[in-house]
Amino acid sequence: MGYFRSIKLKNYRNFLDSSFEFDDKCNIIIGKNGSGKTNVLESLSLFEKGRGFRKEKIINLVNYETNEKNFNIRSIFHHEDTDYTVDVSNIDKNEKNLKKIFINNSSDVDSLKYFENLLSFIYFLPGMERLFVSSPSSRRNFIDRLIYSKDKKYNLLINNYKKLIHARHKILQNFHYDEIWISKLENNIVNFGIEIYKKRFEQIDTLNSILIKLDILKNLSFKFILKITDTFIEKNLNIDDLDREFFNSELRQNRKIDSLTGGCSIGPHRSDIIGYKINTNFTINQLSTGQQKAAVLLLIIAQCKYLIEENNLKPIILLDEICSHLDNDNRELLLYLIGKLDVQVFMTGTEKKFFSFLSTKAYYYNIT
Repeated sequence: MGYFRSIKLKNYRNFLDSSFEFDDKCNIIIGKNGSGKTNVLESLSLFEKGRGFRKEKIINLVNYETNEKNFNIRSIFHHEDTDYTVDVSNIDKNEKNLKKIFINNSSDVDSLKYFENLLSFIYFLPGMERLFVSSPSSRRNFIDRLIYSKDKKYNLLINNYKKLIHARHKILQNFHYDEIWISKLENNIVNFGIEIYKKRFEQIDTLNSILIKLDILKNLSFKFILKITDTFIEKNLNIDDLDREFFNSELRQNRKIDSLTGGCSIGPHRSDIIGYKINTNFTINQLSTGQQKAAVLLLIIAQCKYLIEENNLKPIILLDEICSHLDNDNRELLLYLIGKLDVQVFMTGTEKKFFSFLSTKAYYYNIT
């Protein structure tokens, strides 16, 4: 199973030239607000495809206090008795600043794909403790991120679907559009959309089946399940045989209003993911902030167990500013995550005392 042995940051964010040696279990980064704790976690997330968990423009990752135009993040990643030197840097290409990854100084496709399959991240960012009272898009993104932790092709599916939605809107702005062309486009939207629905249902079914069996639940005050809801799902109760014609007909009937609103009235981009407390009428957004946070941590634990037990893949867990609303339940969950699941975990916080419940189970790094 893979983990990061070390990382070296050069001209990256607020770091000119800094190095960290990591433990393969629990690593806690301590520092004042603005010291760069989250920057360290972000630097790890950049070894995956994309722009890291902040979705920042690559040019903005370069340390602005220097005259350098490039940053470099070098890690030693260990997997099955082998160390890989992995670099992330920025390059200029066609007047765009892009991220480039090198595996043992190679950027060939096979090397990158091999490393991509070794690596899986799960995040907890500060706003996630209010996941169930935030926007539906936040909950969709959370579930989509869990799907991606196993299925590296999933983001391509989501991006292609979004491109089709955007292309349809542009066509609808011209009221004299070609009927054959837009019908073909809408048929592709249906095909991609139903594939997204099925993957989300599979993900939620997996989480629910694991959540109900977790041994840590005996120490907690509640159990819950997740459900997807939107107009299309309410019409289609059987996910194995989704009504493609209904999806298509709704797209056709809503062309006029969609041309005015600039959106698309039906599809997985309109879904919400709702959590329901078992044996009550309560939804998770009615629970305390501490319980809502516990629900998110339980989902992270369930996904970890799924990746480890079903996919032979140990994810790397990044928990940023995890200490707010840290009641007894949440402490139990963090201890379970570190002790029972045997994954590499990174946490940040402003003071060491916030992590005293971990005892000797953690390694600490102070950023000044």
